[in-house]
Amino acid sequence: MCDYTQREYACGHFRWIASKWCRDYTLTHKRCEPNVTHFEYRAGQPCGECRPKEFTPWENMIKRPSKQQTTY
Repeated sequence: MCDYTQREYACGHFRWIASKWCRDYTLTHKRCEPNVTHFEYRAGQPCGECRPKEFTPWENMIKRPSKQQTTY
C-alpha cells in the first residue's frame, strides 16, 4: 500500500498527497489502496480551488482584448 498524507483545509476540502509509493505502483503505475499515515489540518489556508487568484506584478503590463466586444 502507498503511504499518503491527508490534508484538510479551512474551506472544508480534503487532499491526499502521496508521501511514499509502494513497489507495485512503481512497477505498474496502478494505484492501490491508500494508507493514510499522517494528517494535517491547515486552519488558516484555503485549498487551491478556493484560494483567490493572484496576479503577477507585471500582469497590468499585458495588453488583453477588452471583455466587451464591439459588433459592426
